[in-house]
Amino acid sequence: MNNRNGINGMVVGNYFDKVTDFSASDFTIPNYQLWVKKNLPKNKDVEQGLQPWVGQLVHKASYDHPEVNVIKEFSATRNIPISSATEPYKHVVIGGSIDRISNVIRGVWQIEDIKTQGMYPAKSAFKTPKSEWIKQLSVYAWLMEDYGFNVESVGIIHQYVMGFQKNKDGMEMYNKLEIPLMSMQDTDDMIVNKIDIARGPEPVSVDCDSWLCGYCDWSNSCRHNKL
Repeated sequence: MNNRNGINGMVVGNYFDKVTDFSASDFTIPNYQLWVKKNLPKNKDVEQGLQPWVGQLVHKASYDHPEVNVIKEFSATRNIPISSATEPYKHVVIGGSIDRISNVIRGVWQIEDIKTQGMYPAKSAFKTPKSEWIKQLSVYAWLMEDYGFNVESVGIIHQYVMGFQKNKDGMEMYNKLEIPLMSMQDTDDMIVNKIDIARGPEPVSVDCDSWLCGYCDWSNSCRHNKL
């Protein structure tokens, strides 16, 4: 048994294929990377590393721990109409698996997500919320609006730090971070814009940072690969 099979065999995910056209995480990546993801073949033999494995364990521990007024691992979908000259009135399905939805006060719910990070990226995210997190949680809130949920305008990231070391910034091994969410209208506009880019011709500009090529699962088929 190789290492990859050993790691994957220790964790059974709770996620399932929701048959969606776009996931919430799709809207957090650069435009060009999104276009490549939706139009070019994925690299072969993409392996799972240690950090995603640890993240799965943390998610599983949270899921298995009973809590009152918390919905866990909620898989949500929402359809939006997208029209074009070739495909009028086509519905696109947006989906996402939300780690936690907490009932903070009667009738008001808060979107929460669990993240595991190494020490260096965790310090940066502890100081300033990542734009990717803001977009992801905002899309989750947008999804839940379609289910009739009244969602709090601030979400929560449960940050777990791998290789934690004491530091002067006040960051701990576990941190509960407040994340301001985008408005529903701004989120809707972002989603529609990203879908238009993904379904259209190749974007004019390449907005991915060059260092992302080493972590992109579509790097082999991208002609702008900097490696």
